[in-house]
Amino acid sequence: MVTAPLTGSIAMADPADTTAPADTATPVDTAAPAPDAVVLSWRQLGQSDKMEINSRAPTAAETPAPQGMMPRAVSGEVSVNARMAGLIHVLDGSDAVIASIPLPGDAGTIPFSVDITAAVVSSGRLKLSFVVVVDGPQTPADGCTGSSVPPVKLRELTTTYTGIPSNPRTVADFLPAYLDQISIVVGPNPTRDQQQAALALIAKLTNRYRPMPVRMNVDTSSDSAPVVDNRFRRTIAIRDDVGPPGLTVENPGDPGAKLVITASGPQLSRQVELFSDNRAQLAQTPTADVTAVSNDVPASSDMLTFEQLGVSAEAAILGKKTIYAGFNAGTFAVGPIERSRVHLIAKYTSITEGDATVLVRSGPDVLASVPLDSSGVLDLDLEVPQSELNSQVGLALEVSYVPQGSGPVCNSMTFVVDRNSTVTVTPGARNRGGFRALPTAFMPDFQVAVARPDQLSLAAQAISLLGQQSPVTLRPRLVSLAEAGGSSVGLLAVTYGDELSKIGMSPPLMPGASASVKVSGMPTTDIDINGPLGTVQAFAHNDRTVLAVTDSGDGLLAQKSLDFIRGNESGWAGLRGDVVATGAAGDTVNLDIQGAPPHRPAEQLKWWTYLTLGVTVAAALVVLGILLIRRRRHRPTAG
Repeated sequence: MVTAPLTGSIAMADPADTTAPADTATPVDTAAPAPDAVVLSWRQLGQSDKMEINSRAPTAAETPAPQGMMPRAVSGEVSVNARMAGLIHVLDGSDAVIASIPLPGDAGTIPFSVDITAAVVSSGRLKLSFVVVVDGPQTPADGCTGSSVPPVKLRELTTTYTGIPSNPRTVADFLPAYLDQISIVVGPNPTRDQQQAALALIAKLTNRYRPMPVRMNVDTSSDSAPVVDNRFRRTIAIRDDVGPPGLTVENPGDPGAKLVITASGPQLSRQVELFSDNRAQLAQTPTADVTAVSNDVPASSDMLTFEQLGVSAEAAILGKKTIYAGFNAGTFAVGPIERSRVHLIAKYTSITEGDATVLVRSGPDVLASVPLDSSGVLDLDLEVPQSELNSQVGLALEVSYVPQGSGPVCNSMTFVVDRNSTVTVTPGARNRGGFRALPTAFMPDFQVAVARPDQLSLAAQAISLLGQQSPVTLRPRLVSLAEAGGSSVGLLAVTYGDELSKIGMSPPLMPGASASVKVSGMPTTDIDINGPLGTVQAFAHNDRTVLAVTDSGDGLLAQKSLDFIRGNESGWAGLRGDVVATGAAGDTVNLDIQGAPPHRPAEQLKWWTYLTLGVTVAAALVVLGILLIRRRRHRPTAG
């Protein structure tokens, strides 16, 4: 029996029919599940569960394979928006065709499941490629015989694995390629050094497993908490001990094996450095000891190429197409930025007959609009508007090409963004508020203040959610609330009650005495909501970003707010405004309380801006009122 993971559902599934030919898609018969089979969604494996493929080149995907288990089937849905006949060939890492998925024929969507037992798994990774092969020439709506086949879409992709993972025996194999959850056990009274080591370990392991959404938490219930016997979960205990320092796998080879990190005081953080990258794979023994650590910090850069940013964009253009070339600003590892300049280079088919143009946008702003000519080279210097300097900077190229003259009217133009294009940023402390500043404002160094040790798990989960979208390993540093109040470094604060106001902060929602809350919008109001409230808020203080997790109850509502962010496929980038709040009824809402862009001077605000802000805050108050009404309706009557 497999326990469903916290990051998503694990379903039991039967093996695919091995007697079926490789080019036949067969449904999974859930009525007779194999006892050792698990179905993992591609999102659990760190990949999008959607894919668009075409006939021009294979579309590749790579996922981790659970240790000791073998891939059995890939399942999902295939859809087309045009009438076509053919197959989608599935290739493994050696480029061998191991299965084929029939196209629906008529426009529509059908489920599929294909046998991939022949796929080669290398170094714990499963590599698959998909390519469309159509039967004969297709005739799209524009009448261009032989032109590009319309793309085929796959969605709700899952992989079925069979087998039983081996239990860890050494430090090297304790953290396999795929995990669902990691628990860090520090006990009910952790020392400051234990807390610092736990938070640093969370950051390192999140970076190691990203983009896989492994759930990280800190357990303060007991220093001898039992290990959950689960093939996809691991437990690591951190003990501030005067004994010999090191890392030891206790009960190696047993389902209840756990990794114990011991050292005295600050030496605990030294042991955690074994997980800075994949160097832990060298410790192929049950014990290891980090004897020395250099404090050298990797140099950051204010200029990176598109290749270093992971930007790759090209397309065949006939008519109009949008090419996306956005980038993660956190890759620069310089913290908040106040300016970004792009030197954009692209190469395209020389235009001798016909009309071709490119329009470059960042958000709603047009950065450039130029014609394409016979030179075949585009060379532009662009400035990204400050309003678009978020963690994820959007850059879209709208390319159009209309052929003319005596040549074939169905020939497309090839447009390729040169990966030697560059982005230059200027670091700067700006009074930034709202979720759009995350996680870049915390890259790579930030402070963490926790009011009570039992709130470490909330801090750990927030760090993991930040690290999931950070291309560099975060470096959290534990400080006191008093120290955090006077600092100008990015801060994660986990508190209760009105502790934030005591250190001079004014978040959008400030819990007060009993069940009251102060809403710092326009207008500012004090409300008795007659119940607890758990929030995650991003706001500005001392020219830095503060991410505050607060709960006026037992912490469960703040947990629900974090789970809301975890369930958002785009993470922080998918949130609006500055508040995620969960009320007494358990309903979570995403609000924009303080509303205005943080850098706009007050004298430039027009009457319609104030009106918009007033309406936004009013809507927030209505939502809070609804939560109150629901709670009162569900309140048991006195008997």
